[in-house]
Amino acid sequence: MNCNGLDKVWRAELLARLKLLDETIIEQARRTALFRDKGWDATELETRSKLLVSSRQHYVALLDQFLFDGKLPIL
Repeated sequence: MNCNGLDKVWRAELLARLKLLDETIIEQARRTALFRDKGWDATELETRSKLLVSSRQHYVALLDQFLFDGKLPIL
């Protein structure tokens, strides 16, 4: 596979991961709201939500770098 083909694969993978993270963040928010509504401790769920959002921000930064530079950093 040539470099252009790998670029397409990387881009598609990053976009797929972002979509999955978005879905997971939405579901986590629903769970957290349910716990709060029932008066249960949602501390762990809130922590997980923050980690998911942080992960998403990292993927967005990678995608931005990939689109700007045309390459990804070595991970």
